[in-house]
Amino acid sequence: MVEYVNYKGPRGPKIYRISKYSFSSIELEHLSIALVLITLALMALNRSQVSKIGIVNFVLIYFFTIGLGFLLHELGHKFVAQYYGFISEFRADFMMMIVAIFIAYFGFLFLAPGAVIILGRPTRRQNGIISVAGPLVNLVLALIFIFIKFVFLPANAMILYIVNLGIWINGFLGIFNMLPFWVLDGKKVLLWNKTVYFIVFIAFLGILGFSYNGII
Repeated sequence: MVEYVNYKGPRGPKIYRISKYSFSSIELEHLSIALVLITLALMALNRSQVSKIGIVNFVLIYFFTIGLGFLLHELGHKFVAQYYGFISEFRADFMMMIVAIFIAYFGFLFLAPGAVIILGRPTRRQNGIISVAGPLVNLVLALIFIFIKFVFLPANAMILYIVNLGIWINGFLGIFNMLPFWVLDGKKVLLWNKTVYFIVFIAFLGILGFSYNGII
């Protein structure tokens, strides 16, 4: 998700720049911790899978698939915001992630690991485009995993597990963030362009629906 506040930024962190794009040392720390905690939440939810693939494979696969979906989602927001000239950094919500791990253990999933915080006043159009960028990254990743599954037809059970998990993870991250309420991306996208909103939301609905029914 992406959030807009009057934010002056921390004093003294190291700044890493590539052209107009930049990271701070604090942001990288928050991304790393958020990745660990969000992965723990999803591992808690699907802990029954450990017996099928082994604990080492379970941890590595989940860090890879969730890391790909979560990190690229947040970077999608961040880079588009920086493209427009805004200062933007990810900040983790540690309390929400601890809650997510707790409720995931009981079979429920609510992922709000933090937000890309932006300094500035974007227009409604910029706001919508920045907000939809993250879910679009998840949509592209889900389609890549679907392409791998149907074109390359992986015979190896472990690779097939990774592909199926990649489809589900990115489908869930996308549709959850496209819900049109609270500070989630969907609310801002809907305010900007209803057509874009429903196209993206229905695409994720289809991916998750087919995934749960074993079609993909």
